[in-house]
Amino acid sequence: MASENGANSVASEPSPLDDNPTPGFTAPEAVERRVWRNSIAIVVIATVAAAFVADSRFVLGLILGGALALLNYKWLHSSLRAIVAASNEKAPPGTMIKFVVRWLVIATIALAANKTGYFDAVAILAGLFVPAGAVMVEAAYVTYKTLRTRENDN
Repeated sequence: MASENGANSVASEPSPLDDNPTPGFTAPEAVERRVWRNSIAIVVIATVAAAFVADSRFVLGLILGGALALLNYKWLHSSLRAIVAASNEKAPPGTMIKFVVRWLVIATIALAANKTGYFDAVAILAGLFVPAGAVMVEAAYVTYKTLRTRENDN
């Protein structure tokens, strides 16, 4: 396109490099927010459901496992942000130790809680799988939105 002074204006033409083919619902921040929200929702729904069909040990174990899973998710999230922010070829010092310590802390809390007799081990383990469920919900949501977007484009 020619501007008033006769020069070609690159800024007014859409560039194929500027096009963002990623829809807003797959932006990393949006996905992270939904996975966190889905994790909380799954813990709440599972706890309420378990309260009707299971004993108190199972419900307490599910709550503890879910809380540990949420703590683990946030801890992992902050560790990964620090690694990405460093943007070096090598991870910052102590990164591997943080990953190991994180799991040791989670395992120690779960084991100590189980030893008290107030928390069911299977329920704690089930609660620790909350992020996996949240990711499956997110995958189903993104699949649905993608198919719906393609259907509307045609």
